[in-house]
Order: sequence, then C-alpha cells, then structure tokens
Amino acid sequence: MNIRIVLMIVVLFFLSQPLWAQDTVKHAAKHIHKTHINDSAQVAHSKHDSHIKDTSHVLKKRPVVMPKYPRDGYVAVMGGLCLPLAAYASNAGAATGSDFSISAAFPGITSHSGIAFKFDHGINGFNQSRLEGIENTVSGFSNISCTFPNGLGHYSYSSYLTGLYVTYPKKHITIDLRFLAGVMVANIPDIDITYYDEIKGNSGINYQGATTASAFAFDLGFELRYPFKPRFCIILSADYLHAVPSFTMVNTGSMLSSYGSIETNSEGTEVTTNQPFNLFNLSVGIGYVISAQKRVVPKAN
Repeated sequence: MNIRIVLMIVVLFFLSQPLWAQDTVKHAAKHIHKTHINDSAQVAHSKHDSHIKDTSHVLKKRPVVMPKYPRDGYVAVMGGLCLPLAAYASNAGAATGSDFSISAAFPGITSHSGIAFKFDHGINGFNQSRLEGIENTVSGFSNISCTFPNGLGHYSYSSYLTGLYVTYPKKHITIDLRFLAGVMVANIPDIDITYYDEIKGNSGINYQGATTASAFAFDLGFELRYPFKPRFCIILSADYLHAVPSFTMVNTGSMLSSYGSIETNSEGTEVTTNQPFNLFNLSVGIGYVISAQKRVVPKAN
C-alpha cells in the first residue's frame, strides 16, 4: 500500500514538470515583448525629437529672400492732356482738353502687385467746325444749315477708380501697370443750335439743356517713375479711360420737321441717348514715394 502511494506521488511529480516549464517560457516571452516595445518607443521618440531639432535648425538658416530693388508705391498729383477718341470725338465733337488727377499705389513686400486708387477730373471743349458738320449730317436736309455760337461750354467728367497695379522696379526707373475700375460722372453743357432755312430764309434756335449722367468706367494705365530724391519721384503716365453714360436730353425752342422746315417746339422734347467717353490721357506729375515695410523674421527658440 505504501509503495503504491509513493509511486503515485512520483508519477504526479513528473507530469507536473512540463506544465511548469511551459508557464515559465510564456512569462519570459511576455517580459521580452514588453521590453522590445519599450525600446522601440524610446527609439522612435528619440528620432522624432531629432527630427524636430533638425527642422528648427534648418528654419533658422533660411532667410526671407528680398527683391534686389524694393517694391514701392506713391501718392502723386498729376496734370496733362486728355485726347478724345472714337465716338467721343466723332459723334460728340469733343476737342482736346485738360486732365487733373490724384493717384496712389500701395505695394506688397516681395510681390510685384499692389492696390491702386485714382481720381480724375477732365474737361473737353468743342471742336466747333466738327460739331457743325456732325449736326448738318444728322439733319439730312440740304436747305438747312446748322451753326453754333462762339463761346460754347465744355464737356466734363470725374472718375473714381480703384484696382490692381503691377510694378517692376529697375536701377534708375520703375515701370507700373494699372488695371482700374469704378464710376464716371459726366456732364454735357447747354448747347444752342441755330437753324437757317436757305430756301424760306427763316431761322430758329434749338435750346438743349445741360445734363449729367454716371456710368461704370475702367482705366488701363502705364507709367514710368524716376526718383530724384529719396522720397520723391517724377511720373510720366498714359491712360485709356472709357465709360458710356446714358444722358437725358431736353430740347426746347425750334426744331426741324420731318420734311425739312423749321417749326416751334412749344412743348419740348426729351430724348435719352448713350454717349461714350473714350479718352487717352497723357500726364506728368510729382509723387511721394511709399516704401514697403521690411518683414521681420522671428527668431526660433
């Protein structure tokens, strides 16, 4: 009996050995796996820190590239000629006039573009012989001659514009281009037209009242700037300005009938017409130079 008990104890002892060995191996494997994960995390964290340090080191050494010649703007007062073009000259009989303008341009720091503003006020007189030829052509009657009195008034306009300007500075001069849009307010003065019937020998006067209208306007400009002092420059500017106001014309006095006679227009007539203002403005002036502020690069800690 005692021998059997001893044998059973020995058998159980040997059967328990593999299970204990298996648990020991699992425990050791878990410990090795955790150690490997911790080491990998530490290596990755170290690499990440190294990457951040390297990046900041690179940023420290990377300066802001400034242009060779600084971009600058200006505030200028200018004056010159305004030349009528296209329908403004051929249909309205406008003559060469004068233009006054105040313009400003505010530059970027490293780019070639900026924001520009421009105010124009111009006047154009009448080319009297051209205007009489236009009016005689419009009347279409060979027996009627149309004339205008001396001392006619003048067309006038004011434009308020803003938009983009592009600048290309060089060593001695700066070239600017402007692309502006805004509003034009235009005026047509009182105009008296004298009709004379060469067959009947009678005459009459048509009175056209002054009128004002506004319209969308755009301006395409080109200019050269030459600095003669650190803060002052001479500007030569050329602009094409265009707008098409719609005017309401009120006519009283005499009028031409459909068969070519002069009649009294007791009630008056009102006509709406579109009159283009096409202008080429050539100006010269003095500007105060505005320099772009230099960008300050903060130091990395």
